[in-house]
Amino acid sequence: MAKVNNPTPEKPTKWEVVYEDEHHISIWKYDSKITKNGPVSVEQKYKRGYEPPSTKKKSLGELVKDEKKLKRRKS
Repeated sequence: MAKVNNPTPEKPTKWEVVYEDEHHISIWKYDSKITKNGPVSVEQKYKRGYEPPSTKKKSLGELVKDEKKLKRRKS
């Protein structure tokens, strides 16, 4: 009897996972040839009408200057 090699199905090396909520869509892209620990890249797509929070935060000095300006206006 001859021995027959059944090829095992290969796991995909690239795939995407899509997360969606009411404000945005996240697309996580994986590639097991590059890394096996996490996603290679993540895309954030905001839906129409949504304004993402500003990423610029004020420093402590800027906050103090703003408070001084408010006090001067009140006096």
